[in-house]
Amino acid sequence: MIGRYKDPGAYKQLLQIKEFYTVAFGAVLLVFSFILGRNKVNFLPEFFALCSLVVLGGPIIFDAVKGIMRKELNVDELVSLAIIASVIIGEYFLAATVALIMVLGSLLEEFTSQKARSAIDSLIQLAPEKATLLRGKKEVLVPVKKLQLKDRLLIRSGEKVPVDARVVRGEALLDQASLTGESDPIEKTIGDNVYAGTVIYSGMLEAEVQKVGADTTLGKLIALVQEAEEQRAPALRVADRYARLFTPAIIALGLLVFLVTKDVYRAITVLIVGCPCAFILASPTAVVSALGNASKNGILIKGGDILEEASRINTVLFDKTGTLTSGKPIVSDIVSLNNTSPEFVLSTAAAVEKYSTHPLARAILTAADQKSIIVSEPSHYKNLPGKGVEAVVAGKKYTVGRIQEKNLQKLLQSLNQATKETSHKAVGVWENDTPIGIIYFEEEIRDGNNTLVKELAATGISKIQMITGDDHSVAAQIAQKVGITDYYSGVLPEEKLEQVKSLQQKGFKVAMVGDGINDAPSLAAADIGISMGAMGTDAAIDAADVALMGDDITKVPYFLNLGKLTVKTIKSNILFAMVFNVLALVASGTGLLGPVSGALAHNVGSIIVILNSARLIKTTKAPYF
Repeated sequence: MIGRYKDPGAYKQLLQIKEFYTVAFGAVLLVFSFILGRNKVNFLPEFFALCSLVVLGGPIIFDAVKGIMRKELNVDELVSLAIIASVIIGEYFLAATVALIMVLGSLLEEFTSQKARSAIDSLIQLAPEKATLLRGKKEVLVPVKKLQLKDRLLIRSGEKVPVDARVVRGEALLDQASLTGESDPIEKTIGDNVYAGTVIYSGMLEAEVQKVGADTTLGKLIALVQEAEEQRAPALRVADRYARLFTPAIIALGLLVFLVTKDVYRAITVLIVGCPCAFILASPTAVVSALGNASKNGILIKGGDILEEASRINTVLFDKTGTLTSGKPIVSDIVSLNNTSPEFVLSTAAAVEKYSTHPLARAILTAADQKSIIVSEPSHYKNLPGKGVEAVVAGKKYTVGRIQEKNLQKLLQSLNQATKETSHKAVGVWENDTPIGIIYFEEEIRDGNNTLVKELAATGISKIQMITGDDHSVAAQIAQKVGITDYYSGVLPEEKLEQVKSLQQKGFKVAMVGDGINDAPSLAAADIGISMGAMGTDAAIDAADVALMGDDITKVPYFLNLGKLTVKTIKSNILFAMVFNVLALVASGTGLLGPVSGALAHNVGSIIVILNSARLIKTTKAPYF
């Protein structure tokens, strides 16, 4: 009976060998009963019908008895009573037919429910069963379960990464869509981390094992999604509470129909169609489908209650660094001085900074690479504490160092260069002691921020704020680029927390979006905490209710919209289930449905609810009947 499958985390694989053949055997017995009955063979039709009933109806009645012993009323009791009543009046074939239809309906419901879980189940299939282990220069194919920390692996093009590891040799493009939802391959080279379940698009890597089994990012993702399946949303708990009232109510209704009509078949049909299976399935199937949709798109949601809470969010508060911006500087402008060109300033600075690991140095080298500038080899490299770096390039001494705002304006004025208001960081480039240029930097804005505000407004978000510890000028620049008009600057972590609480006290439902580490207090206090770029970061996964496995900021409105669609689907499922059950009960009480047609109708209603929920897996539009 479907009562055994109402927990979405307890679905079995469809048609396990034992269960499949048990049902098939019961069906064959029922066919024999039908054939022998048509030929009017004595007592054998009843014998085969009873045998079929034991095989098919026995488990239903057994589960009903167990429920009663635990003092738990379940929908199995209703069908059990209908089967027993049929046997009492001598309708063995009818009882066996009803049991067959109910069991087949349960299997079909299980199949369609499994379809709703397919996106989640696919996570478990991401990690390969075997890996290529390097033992010296020898390659050995071993089960992934036997890998240990510090083992060296060889991963070729087209192969899946078996565990979390750090690249020690080689370069490759990796498809990380299975974890992050990103469609573009990511370049990995020496020192980079690679994650279990991702696929090498091109290239080859030698990597050292860092995490195995349940400790990998994929393992944590699977565990948290499975845990989320088991958590019941408030709507589901309400549905369960009302479902428990159905059984005594339907039994009473069946007795009333029998007393009024004196027709036992109508009473039996009422018991069959009265099972509130569609009602029970209304919420869990929608939640499981939404979780599958989210995991497929790199969004980790820690429970069905979070999806329901997401439908109520009307305010989103963004951290800046690591959230709206990547936290990485990029070259925004180059001012050449003393008759030099911007290209010369950039190439010289890149040569001096060629072997530096400072973020500004990396930004300079990236800008040079984008302009296809050949970077010369420096010599006599020196680190000048508090000043910058110095090196000899092409026989001349050059210095690259940070310039404070007040010194920057003085330098430009002394050279009769136009000063400009800027919130950007800047470094100067000197040839000996003569300034030859200034390189400006700004924070890299994440892709998708140009449409972020519009997409959030479309999901019903009425208030969008940015809050950052940076100064006002930097905050104003980022807010203007993103399109956020309401922002706070110079804010300490405890003040972020106060802002979240202040908004909540004013009646707003707040989602806080941060990087999951320094924003942990605010993420925990918000109605929903959303952590950016959580792949491989335990702190980010633990800190928030929702973890975006990649750095795609557009997943925030996607998640909020998914929450609203999930609640709409649950409501439409419940409405349909209630109307369908009422109509089926009326049809049963008036004799329009018999026991067999009632059993068919009962299962049709459940399957429609499951199929409607399954639409959440692929769609971002509200599914309705």
